[in-house]
Amino acid sequence: MLQFSFIGQLVASLGLGALVVIGYGIVLRRLGGKRSALYASAIIFSFGALAAMVNPIELQPGIVFDARAVFIALAAPFGGSLAGVAAGMSAAAFRYWGGGDGAVAGMTGIVISTLAGLIFCWLSLKRQTVKSLLMLGLMTDIMVFSVFVLGFEVAGPLFQNVALPLSLINIGGVVMLGYVLEATRQADDHLRLVEFEAERDPLTNLWNRRALAELGVRMAAPDNTEPKQGCIILFDIDHFKAINDRFGHPRGDLVLLAVARVISTRVRRSDMVVRYGGEEIAVILLGSPVEAACRVAEQVRHLVEEERFEHEGHSFGVTVSAGLTAFDTMQMPLSHALDLADRALYKAKNAGRNRVHFETVQTKEPIAASNS
Repeated sequence: MLQFSFIGQLVASLGLGALVVIGYGIVLRRLGGKRSALYASAIIFSFGALAAMVNPIELQPGIVFDARAVFIALAAPFGGSLAGVAAGMSAAAFRYWGGGDGAVAGMTGIVISTLAGLIFCWLSLKRQTVKSLLMLGLMTDIMVFSVFVLGFEVAGPLFQNVALPLSLINIGGVVMLGYVLEATRQADDHLRLVEFEAERDPLTNLWNRRALAELGVRMAAPDNTEPKQGCIILFDIDHFKAINDRFGHPRGDLVLLAVARVISTRVRRSDMVVRYGGEEIAVILLGSPVEAACRVAEQVRHLVEEERFEHEGHSFGVTVSAGLTAFDTMQMPLSHALDLADRALYKAKNAGRNRVHFETVQTKEPIAASNS
């Protein structure tokens, strides 16, 4: 009867896991990928461990039992090494502060649970399965034997009363709570993937026009912290339709991929490369002066001209034309600057292709940046 009562009280403290799962989900959604997520996870799992210790089961004066091991063991696999160490140290400090005859035994159990979680963290498993969580639960349950630090005469009767219920809570709690945490993590990963793919071109993996439109909205916002000035380069592969007609669309896709790769290697991480149309690629150079943008456009043009492609024993090359303009979203929307870049591109095409043209905001006549 004592064991059933003991299990019931431990299960009640596992209810704190719901708060941990909710907090973990918020951290993943709001801070995922940021360093601050590590600190937030450490706080959440430490809270879970400490909350489980607030209302323990006291079988003898100074000798208490609770579900702390579940939260400590899961901290590192889901929150990282920092969370594992933080949860373990917080729980150990709290148990030391609580004092009593079982303090040393309690801290020994905390160390065992912490090490079990850290080992699983260091294994770097991409995802936790029921099988791996069961193994973690079994490793965590070794902490049950920490009661023997009290000496066999005291520990023997205690072990008979608490071993089975505490083991069920340790193993079952790790598996069930870990399973929910893993489901939360996978759901967040899936959502991030969907969001990523919604703003990416499936062929080139460049940003798409939806992402470009969102950039325009952000830049027009009064509280925007990104640069409001910069340049736009609009590239177009010359005679791309002829390439598709002569060599086939698969070969045309390879050409487009190669051009996208060349462009991506010539810009900064803060810049945005967008598949703007079929064979058109737009580059948004945030905070870049015209001179720097002209250099980038010229470098891309030269590098693409040097690329060679093979098809059924034949070698061929391609060229690109580019339209370039400067913009200031304080004076005009990004969409208008894109229209100017498109106008410059049109004039580069009419001027003979394989060249860069610059369109000023003030005049309609372009200034040729280079000719080839």
